[in-house]
Amino acid sequence: MRFYKNPQGKLGEINISEIILDKKNQDDVPRILTGLQTLHNDKTTREVVMQILTKEVLPKIDKKVGRKGMDIWSIFVLSTLRLGANIDFCRLTDYASSHREVRAFLGFSLMMWDEKYSLQTIKNNIPLITSATMDAINNAIVKLGHKQFTESQTKELKAKGDSFVMKTKVEYPTDIGLLEDGSVGAIMEISEIANSYSLSGYRQSISTINKIKKLRFRAQQSRKFRCKEDKEKYLEKIGKPHRKLMNFAAKNIRKVENDIKVIAKKVAEEKEVLAQKINGATKIKEEKRITRIEQKIIKINYFVTEAVKQLNQMERRIFNGEIIPHDEKTFSVYKPYTEWINKGKAGVPVELGVKVCVMEDQLGFILNHRVMYKETDDKIAVEFLKDTQELFPNINSISYDRGFWSKVNFEAMKELVAYIGMPKKGKLSKDDKVRQDSEGYTIAREKHPAIESAINALQQHGCDFCPDYSQDSFERYTSTAIVSRNLIRLGDVIIQKEQKRLDRKKYTFKSHILSKAA
Repeated sequence: MRFYKNPQGKLGEINISEIILDKKNQDDVPRILTGLQTLHNDKTTREVVMQILTKEVLPKIDKKVGRKGMDIWSIFVLSTLRLGANIDFCRLTDYASSHREVRAFLGFSLMMWDEKYSLQTIKNNIPLITSATMDAINNAIVKLGHKQFTESQTKELKAKGDSFVMKTKVEYPTDIGLLEDGSVGAIMEISEIANSYSLSGYRQSISTINKIKKLRFRAQQSRKFRCKEDKEKYLEKIGKPHRKLMNFAAKNIRKVENDIKVIAKKVAEEKEVLAQKINGATKIKEEKRITRIEQKIIKINYFVTEAVKQLNQMERRIFNGEIIPHDEKTFSVYKPYTEWINKGKAGVPVELGVKVCVMEDQLGFILNHRVMYKETDDKIAVEFLKDTQELFPNINSISYDRGFWSKVNFEAMKELVAYIGMPKKGKLSKDDKVRQDSEGYTIAREKHPAIESAINALQQHGCDFCPDYSQDSFERYTSTAIVSRNLIRLGDVIIQKEQKRLDRKKYTFKSHILSKAA
């Protein structure tokens, strides 16, 4: 059963505060471990973090079975290390198995070298920490980071905000590709439960899927033909293979639609019968099975809906010559939250992913972030500032890029902060020029490019591309990246302070020797 180790005691035979780290090493691992060690050594922050983890993670655990061998502190360490070092689960497992300092943080002593976490154990445990949990922990880490500076340095925070695109793991979207994903997904899912409900026609599901893929390939190859002026020839060369794919996919989708209705009806009947049974182990087992089937039905219906949508849009686009509006399009069947984003970057016309907005202070800590689903910069500027001020009320200055500008936003921000550094879009009026030449504007815009460095650092540590699948996983991945980055920043601050202390000590010793010699 999972247990909660008291962080004040020793994990295994080594106390975290006694672990010696190579602080001259510029690699990310010693820096993030230094941040974790600083967190652990600060009693107040440690207790806050452990309370959050205990409250959010432990209730999810089956107390009778649990996940053997991992405590909540270990889950947190490995979660942050994954993003901080920008490594996959295989390398993370290797770090947990063979990296001396990492193992010490996980509670393994040199006497426990044979004790290791399996790859599957790590994969099962890390998702237990949600994005909301990481956000709460991030607030505690930022406050701990601020404690490393003087009161005058942290009395008023100068915030800088900007957005970037975190790409998702998707193929370039085409209607035939999306039709294939929807059709294949529906067939694969229903074939897993068809035998249980005596539904015929799914023993050949692999053959059906292969035929869909073959027809998709032929349709794809036909697109090399470019003569749209000759409509007859165009429909012959392009329309014909597309029609074959559409007809075959539609036939199978209709079958899945009909069969899933049959399954749903039988499941409803099973639930009625089960409700009359006396509680027991058998009933619990059946309830779990029915729940799994119901979840499967939802999934299948989703794939069917997406496949039908693509069939409709292909008919409109290819055979009716319509242009499909952007807001009607799907860019990924498996990751429907994926968006088609044009940030205006040189050489990068579009990016497939989701925009994320971050806000950093003058000390290099990321105060807050926001995942922007179908939102533009100017629409979230004020709300994002308000949300961040709720966490850190001493924000007295804000700097945004032109994309966040609107007159309404500027007027609203005047009520929130003393200094605003937000360039106006388009041609500047005389008043705008005066404003952008003012001292307040200069104060707010001071070191604004640092936010680009922060974003670049995030992208270098996993935030350029999210390999996880679900929307919840995407949000958790983003929140963990923010926490990891702040832990690295905290580690850097501690390392710099330690180096300054050693330099002063060295200088004092030198001065003492020289004075004696004199």
